Amino acid sequence: MVDRFLVWFGVCLATAWMSTAALIGAGVAAAEDDSGPDGTTSSESADSPDSQQDSTKPNPEAENLSNDPADSKDPAGPKEKNADETEDAGETEGDVDEEEAGEEEPGEEEPVEEPAANESTGKKDGSDTVETGSVTPKRNALTVENGTADEGQQEKAATVETEAETEAGELTVDPVLQAVERQSVNLDIPAADLIDAPEVAAVAFAAAPSAAAASAAATAPPLTVLLDVIGTVVFNLYALATRLIGGPAVLPPGSNVTVRSSTLRIDCGCADGQGFDVPADWYIPETEEGEEPPQRLIYLQHGFLASGPWYSHTAAALAEQTNSIVVAPSITSNFLDAEACWLGAAPMHEALAKLFDADNTALADSALAAGYTGAIPSRVVLMGHSLGGGAVSGMAGYMTDNETDGRLAGVVLLDGVGLNGAMAADLDKVSLSIPIYQLAAPRYFWNQDGVGTTALLQARPGEYVGVTLVGGSHVDSMRGGNPLIQFSQQLVSGFSTPQNVAAAQQIMVGWVNDMFSGDQATGLYEDDLDEPISTPAGDAIAVALPNSLTKPFFLNFLQPFVSLGDGLFTFDPACVAASTGRSASGSCSASLAA
Repeated sequence: MVDRFLVWFGVCLATAWMSTAALIGAGVAAAEDDSGPDGTTSSESADSPDSQQDSTKPNPEAENLSNDPADSKDPAGPKEKNADETEDAGETEGDVDEEEAGEEEPGEEEPVEEPAANESTGKKDGSDTVETGSVTPKRNALTVENGTADEGQQEKAATVETEAETEAGELTVDPVLQAVERQSVNLDIPAADLIDAPEVAAVAFAAAPSAAAASAAATAPPLTVLLDVIGTVVFNLYALATRLIGGPAVLPPGSNVTVRSSTLRIDCGCADGQGFDVPADWYIPETEEGEEPPQRLIYLQHGFLASGPWYSHTAAALAEQTNSIVVAPSITSNFLDAEACWLGAAPMHEALAKLFDADNTALADSALAAGYTGAIPSRVVLMGHSLGGGAVSGMAGYMTDNETDGRLAGVVLLDGVGLNGAMAADLDKVSLSIPIYQLAAPRYFWNQDGVGTTALLQARPGEYVGVTLVGGSHVDSMRGGNPLIQFSQQLVSGFSTPQNVAAAQQIMVGWVNDMFSGDQATGLYEDDLDEPISTPAGDAIAVALPNSLTKPFFLNFLQPFVSLGDGLFTFDPACVAASTGRSASGSCSASLAA
């Protein structure tokens, strides 16, 4: 986990933005509906398109009923009134302002025939009222069918009825109006709470499933939307800076590998078909004329706040020494993304796993755009460093769920770190016939006290799961061609010894070759640990996992305080709430794990 200091910077920045929003006024925030990128409000997403009435536009029917006395009658026509009812209504309506309530003057109604009673409800056809006493009060038109109503019309109707009840002394509060008002504000109210109005509750909740098509922001609370905007701005600027400073992928001298860059389509988002393109570097081993193109594929995933070109020397060595095509995409680390489409969250892991579906051409299209015209190999090794190790663990789990794990030759974790406690469950899904190994540094702050190793041991108790390099660093396997990036990562994570850097490369190459060949001929295993690892830079020592090795480091004292950031990282998208018709705050969680 590199440069975690940006987490604290994000907290301070978010606090400043929230303070500014509070000064603007909570009343303004409450008055505005949450809306998604397509402009759909949360109330709109809860109603079906055919029956929904846009509350932001004028309601001609309601205006006519409130301003024209003739339109205050029921849609099916006026009802007959007895003499007492007419007299009481006259007394009541005479004291109510005609423009405000839209009521008729006493004596202006003419007796007509009553409409036929509705057989299913016992109400009269066309009537939107329920008789609660000797007088049936009128009110402004409400959209009862949709469970919604214009707030101004509701308040006006409630005021008229209250005044009428006070003066007449014979009216009771209409329970249907109360239920409609409650229903229009909050669709979460249980049906049992809608007193005497089962019809309204049934119709309103029947419309709720249409909210499943809403985008994440359509149900997200204002704070989630605000943090999403902040994260987008900050991490876009960060990505731009890393591209300018880090530069493109640079090969080591004398390499027989070709590297070219393109973009890779990732289908991640709340809406069907939603996604985006990310940068991707392709490392292709050179082949002699008449030789077969590479039949192996390595998916190499960078760590938190890093990018693909920072691993260019590692990727080139893997491509050359295993005769594999290596693809290294650059995925955002924007942990404030409302749709949870970032490196550490399950929605991104699931989307990356789908790259290996039979009908997904994203990898082939990306390779073709990078100039490679051959077929994409069917067998793949997933390899990830730091948080990228957590990402490929999630990918392996989802490939198992998708029944595409037949393409998976193995998983290599380069001091892998998982978040949100999901890594062990992801790895546990993978068949024991598929090898998973961890090349770890001793436990210290940058691998979060060995959280990835702990997860792997939980998923595969009693199995050989890899080694720790004695005196190793979190960035032993992270080699690139930019001297500034190399020095910076060594400075913040601890300097690597040359023999450990060379040993890390030998170990990962041996494991990958054995994963593709299906044997244990060249990798490092338990029987090989009695002797030091001989490298051109000197001997290195590896110890099998688990072990008690730790690394002294000046930032280790911060480890107990990491949990204080709980709630900062987003792991569940706001669209999870949209699928159930609930508010995002009610079903989505966000937490910072080690």
